[in-house]
Amino acid sequence: MGFKKIILGEKVPDKNDPQYKERYEREVEAGKNFAQALHLDRLAARVQRFASKHTKLFLAIIFGFVLFSIGLSLYRMSQAVTYRPRPSSAVQRQEQELKFRRHHAPQQELMPQQQEHNHSVTPYSAEDYETDRED
Repeated sequence: MGFKKIILGEKVPDKNDPQYKERYEREVEAGKNFAQALHLDRLAARVQRFASKHTKLFLAIIFGFVLFSIGLSLYRMSQAVTYRPRPSSAVQRQEQELKFRRHHAPQQELMPQQQEHNHSVTPYSAEDYETDRED
């Protein structure tokens, strides 16, 4: 495959062209089988029947979905444009991570043998950590 073919692409075949007719028919048949296997043909028929019976409601639902999607995209874009992260040093980020881990550590239930040994160990409090810290 040459670069020209990659960049420009292939010529789109006509469905009545004898060179591509057999391939087109096979692909159409494969698509029909796939739709039948997943019952997409029935779903499409139901949606089409609903759209024919309730034209204005169907259009309202579709345009409502489109407008909601556009509005949500614009909102997310505005949030991304106005986002200003606070500058912080590596030390500040590390301290935040340590503080988060200290306060969100999972509580472990101690077994009876561990409870006896646990009384002699005193954990560091936040004040002890701050006073012992060497900056």
